[in-house]
Amino acid sequence: MIRKLRRKFVLVNMVFVCTILLITLGLLLGSYVRRTSQSVRFYMESELRRVQGQYSRNTRRISEREKPDGNTEEKKESGTPIQLIPDFFLNNITGQRTPGVFMPSISYKLDDDGTILETVDRDLSMDEAAAQTLISRIFSSDDGWEVKEDGTSFAFGYDSEYSVRYLASHGKDGLRYVVFADVSYEHANVRSFILISLGIFVGAVLLFLLLSHYLAIWALAPTEKAWEQQNRFVADASHELKTPITVILANLDILSSHKDSTIREQQQWIRNTREEAIRMRDLIQDLLFLAKSDANALPVLNGEADLTNCAEDRSLNFEAVAFENDVTLETEIEENLKVTGSESQLKQLLTILLDNAVKYAGPKGQVLMKVFRKQDKVIISVNNTGEVISPEDLPHIFERFYRASKSRARAEGGYGLGLSIAENIVKQHKGTITCTSSREEGTTFRVELPAA
Repeated sequence: MIRKLRRKFVLVNMVFVCTILLITLGLLLGSYVRRTSQSVRFYMESELRRVQGQYSRNTRRISEREKPDGNTEEKKESGTPIQLIPDFFLNNITGQRTPGVFMPSISYKLDDDGTILETVDRDLSMDEAAAQTLISRIFSSDDGWEVKEDGTSFAFGYDSEYSVRYLASHGKDGLRYVVFADVSYEHANVRSFILISLGIFVGAVLLFLLLSHYLAIWALAPTEKAWEQQNRFVADASHELKTPITVILANLDILSSHKDSTIREQQQWIRNTREEAIRMRDLIQDLLFLAKSDANALPVLNGEADLTNCAEDRSLNFEAVAFENDVTLETEIEENLKVTGSESQLKQLLTILLDNAVKYAGPKGQVLMKVFRKQDKVIISVNNTGEVISPEDLPHIFERFYRASKSRARAEGGYGLGLSIAENIVKQHKGTITCTSSREEGTTFRVELPAA
């Protein structure tokens, strides 16, 4: 069950993680594509303005190089046309004055009939027939054209047949202009971004899968522990209830087989049946108390309880029990110790602690109960001699139905619920309970409660 729950936890977590990653990477990809398209459009608009001559007073030839004396010398590379590009565009977009650094393009100036008047080639060559066909297609179509406030119109788009972007314009001078740009740069960047995104996605998924696995183990560890404790609790409770019921049924069978016997003659079986019924009643009461504690159904404690009176009352009751077990019981109880809580529950707590101490002190053993105030806390300390609790058993003594291998055997009586009930009572009173056990100091249960 826990393994299935762990797998479900990992699966649900990974579905959410993958969904968030896909949405995030999709948004980033969309933003990147839009920004790339905007950059391409900005570049093509700049080329279009250059062809229209709008940069004539703020341009220089890209093949110019400055001499040391500040003069310029024009150098024309073989096969490369002299081109004019605005300084601010080169500085902000390309950062260098080298042709074709940003994007290969070719620009055309056309008359009103579509005849090519001028061609400016920037590292992109097109077949003249193909260019004429594409130009005719662009200017003959009404789709994608936008009209500016100054009366000029332009169209920006992509032709899948020739795999080029275009920017066409009807100028004020009655001429037509069109710029074609190679989209391989744009596509390469988008493909690179997609590959990087896929790599990040796969790496993140593997990392989150590993993290989810360990997170599932960590998060479900308390649940797994609680599940195991619940199963053990049910099994132990069933066993403890089965024993008295079996005895009672056996006694009833004996009684029914002696129909002519008197009650006096069968007193042994009647007494034994009564003892088992009382044991079963006590067990059920303990189970109900623990169930209410688990459900936070115990009443809120607001009243003031006299802990001194409770401790003196319980120690007086256990003097006879200690004498019968050949145990010396000593007490050191301060006067006027008050706590916020229930006197009946505090008496039950003291009964559990004293009962354990007297029971396991051993012949000629000693039990010392101290009840005193320390700053804003009231301390209950119950110490007994006898066999110590092993370090392996010590962390588990407050678990339900838990018994240490030897000193907490069933032969000593009880169901292994007493200390669990004591812990719940202490928590109900907003206190803490601890246990230490050593051969030199004996076994000590220490309870700290807030003073009233």
